[in-house]
Amino acid sequence: MASDARIEIIHFADPMCWWSWGLEPVLQRLKEVYGDNVNVTYRMGGTFRELHEWMKEYEVDEQSTLHWIHESVEMTRMPVQPDYLWQAKVSSTYPSCLAFKAAQRQSETKADRYFRRMMEAFQVECLPATDDTYVALAKEVGLDGERLRKDMKSKEVQTAFEEDMHAMHAAHANFLSLIVRNAEGKGVMKGNTFSAGPFEEIVDRLAPGLPKRIPSDMLEYMEHHKGITPAHEIAEVFQISEEDAQRRLDRLAAAGLLRAERFGETAFWRWGASKVDRLPMDLVAVSHVTPDLKLKGTADLAPIISRAVLALYTEVANNPDKSYHFPLGMEALTYVGYPAADLAKLPATATESFAGVGFPHAANAIRPGDTVLDIGSGSGTDVLYAALKAGAKGKIIGLDITPAMIAKARGNITAMGARNVEIREGNATKIPLPDASVDVVTSNGVLNLVVDKPAAFAEIHRVLKPGGRLQLADIVVEEDVGAVCGINPQLWADCIGGAAVEADYLKTIEGAGFRDVRVVRRLDYFAKSSSESTKRITKTFGAESVVVSAVKP
Repeated sequence: MASDARIEIIHFADPMCWWSWGLEPVLQRLKEVYGDNVNVTYRMGGTFRELHEWMKEYEVDEQSTLHWIHESVEMTRMPVQPDYLWQAKVSSTYPSCLAFKAAQRQSETKADRYFRRMMEAFQVECLPATDDTYVALAKEVGLDGERLRKDMKSKEVQTAFEEDMHAMHAAHANFLSLIVRNAEGKGVMKGNTFSAGPFEEIVDRLAPGLPKRIPSDMLEYMEHHKGITPAHEIAEVFQISEEDAQRRLDRLAAAGLLRAERFGETAFWRWGASKVDRLPMDLVAVSHVTPDLKLKGTADLAPIISRAVLALYTEVANNPDKSYHFPLGMEALTYVGYPAADLAKLPATATESFAGVGFPHAANAIRPGDTVLDIGSGSGTDVLYAALKAGAKGKIIGLDITPAMIAKARGNITAMGARNVEIREGNATKIPLPDASVDVVTSNGVLNLVVDKPAAFAEIHRVLKPGGRLQLADIVVEEDVGAVCGINPQLWADCIGGAAVEADYLKTIEGAGFRDVRVVRRLDYFAKSSSESTKRITKTFGAESVVVSAVKP
């Protein structure tokens, strides 16, 4: 199991096996929902050493084998060319299994992509099953093709393949089953199931409280996979009807964002654009699948958003080296404008999990001796930075909702020896401080995550002393994201779904009683994202980071 995964899903598979292809939508859905907390392990079962011997063993001829494959396609809804074994001239499935085991010697991640690419190539495209094809497909996914050609014939790869087949036999597994196992070794095997729901229930039972996300952006999925994808896979991953999936895919293809291809009688789609900066709003609505949350109002929405935010920022606290949809750590700090000389005074464990969106201290609101409240204090970067500005006579209070971040911030405060800094658990709409008790409120990339923004700014106004100052960095947009994409907890957690239109945002601050509300600085924050889909969606909505200052009369 991968070191950071809490669940392992084992699939005894074969690139030539139609059941393996049939389980792909289930596995892709689980990967999208659980991310790095789930590790899918492909182990090669080897369908047959020799086609004719296998047909003889199962007492089938070519026609009955075709009928068998037709029936499986009806069960899995994943289309293949029924006669692909003969079109691709597959005399044995063992070479493809050996090719996969050879790929694993180079890279587990690329081997998984290679496995998918082989299924596409042989079962759908019916490319010839030759060593040259195995090598060419390996090169497509970034593997060393000639090394793979050599390793396929090696004793080490042969032994690894034999160990997989032995493990499959020992587990009494088959090509229609998946084994779900948690970190403690408790496992469940389930077969003959080609929808993800029952497997999600098993994962949730084996790892209670495991964070889950709701897949929403079809273009992001297609761009990431870049393979050939049928409508059924999209339907399963995004939990929509096959008809709805096909309608959306057709629309995106008509706009040139996807490329439609036919193999046999079935349509497939693949990523069709090398780079797209922004989308027309009608296509955003087509690409983004709105979750069916059945909400009655903000009271229902707040806990859903909080769970998504908690899940994401717990990951940021515990795994700062992972790739996220937004810049993180020192890269983000230097990009948004924190002075390097000041950052050098802070613990590395504070800066590594920094997830702010700007440099609120550009407003210069903090003075020596001030009492400062930092809303959304995270791993402690901004409370410790504020402590440098307020000095030894100042008092800094951090407020956060994520236990992992709170624990990390407290450790960083201790490491820095900052005795005038403390962290409290709480949220922006119910600040656990008395009226008129702080000189400055600062915040960095947090208020866009709050559902009831008027309540948050009213609370900020309440705790500030007369003449108190507000400085914050946050994400604002030109177009209302929710009006187009609906309510999506994952978009909120990624700092885009809950971002307000700039003019409305500033009016909300003024409506809470603040004066001299002004934008001090602007930044294309998402330009530093590692995700092309994030850059695309944020440019589409005109999202940017702003630093805002205001005063309580």
